[in-house]
Amino acid sequence: MKDMTAFLPYASTANRPPLRPKLAPSGAGASAYATGPKAAKQTQTLRDNDDTELLTLFRNASFEQHFQPGSTVLLHGDPADAIYLVVSGTIRCCTVDSEGRRQIFAFPKKGDFVGVSDIDRWHFTAEAVDHVIVKSIPRLTLEQELAVNISLRLEMRTLMGGLLARRERQMLTLVSTKGPERLYRFLEEFAATRSGGGHIVLPMCRRDIGDHIGLSMESVCRAFSDLKRRGLIDLKSHEKYKLIGNAGRDATPLPLHADL
Repeated sequence: MKDMTAFLPYASTANRPPLRPKLAPSGAGASAYATGPKAAKQTQTLRDNDDTELLTLFRNASFEQHFQPGSTVLLHGDPADAIYLVVSGTIRCCTVDSEGRRQIFAFPKKGDFVGVSDIDRWHFTAEAVDHVIVKSIPRLTLEQELAVNISLRLEMRTLMGGLLARRERQMLTLVSTKGPERLYRFLEEFAATRSGGGHIVLPMCRRDIGDHIGLSMESVCRAFSDLKRRGLIDLKSHEKYKLIGNAGRDATPLPLHADL
């Protein structure tokens, strides 16, 4: 499968607007090495900017769909004929192996794009965690605009680079950390996308979290209890939490890496 942005012909720039330097990363390799809340905030560069070419394309050529909790947004193996923008709610993107084991590799939420990395057919299934509203544009519309819009091409490269960096961080976390730290990093990144300083509601169940960070549901429950005991999180209820971190007087800091 080829990267469609790598082989598109360059169009004449005589009548095109100037390139937008604000889309470039702040430093060489910055997005690839950022972790935690800083990394989560960097992935919002495109979605927080209402002037981007991609968001403009969604405003002009998209249609809206609603999905109830548990319903399928897109199905593995079906033609990848659209690109999605999450307007509200949370989606789980997952793959299932031949033995029925599920791996959730992302939880796209408000402002995230879904389906930008596939070209021919979906390599994953996307399901609504809660009530989800998405906007979609035909993939053909995006490809036609990429052929003539250099600014959009640069945005897509930035977006794809952010997705690759996130996958690399996820793989590193899975192979180099223990359960409680995996959970804490997940909660930390999830909190970074929420405003306010109160308790945060998790829309996904603990089984979903386990399938995302490579733990059984029982291990996830033990990890929550461990983080609470060490003063790193406050659990108001089963699905509401608040990060306390190492600022608490009695908090026990997490190790940087697991004992390998």
